[in-house]
Amino acid sequence: MALSDFTPMKILNDWRSAPLEILSKIHCGASRRTWRDVPGPSERQSAVLVPFFTRRDDLFLLFVERSFSLRRHPGQIAFPGGVREEGDLGPEETALREFEEETGISSDSVEILGALQEERAYSSDFLLYPVAGFIDREISISDLVPDPVEVKRLIEVPFREIAVNPRMENFVRGGDSFQYPVFLVDGDVRIWGATAWILWRLIQKLEEGSGSPECL
Repeated sequence: MALSDFTPMKILNDWRSAPLEILSKIHCGASRRTWRDVPGPSERQSAVLVPFFTRRDDLFLLFVERSFSLRRHPGQIAFPGGVREEGDLGPEETALREFEEETGISSDSVEILGALQEERAYSSDFLLYPVAGFIDREISISDLVPDPVEVKRLIEVPFREIAVNPRMENFVRGGDSFQYPVFLVDGDVRIWGATAWILWRLIQKLEEGSGSPECL
């Protein structure tokens, strides 16, 4: 099933009642960046794919649980992604390459929807450039073979279940206290850090645009 298979839907007052509408909202605002357009040192630049897919007309997001053997962010729930490499034209290429390496899903099956707002991972001082994408076929994580070195497991979450206000928790860094969002799913999935900020900003943008045909 491709994104083009979805006919334009009437935007309802509550966008959660028509979750597939968000794909067209992100898609119509799609823009392409290259790493040359991005400021900052290249060794601190990374990209992640925010991968949507459908099953029986329900919308899902795909996450990875990072291996505990990794040096950066071990055990965290994250979107597939990683550091830019020489030869990557921009965040889109980095995100797609890392997505295929980590999940085992061919990047050819992903339709890029657009770029989302960048986020900083403060624990590693990396800038993350999120790229939203749509996997144009139904998938089952039980049939996938993720990278055993980088990924402990793949996690699929219905978007309607996660598109809620997160719990805000306090975080102390350098003597300063900050609040950050935390999403809890099925009791044992805790999404926080830069991944939660990416998700939370996307949900906020959708809330702001509820009932409007404007793109994100």
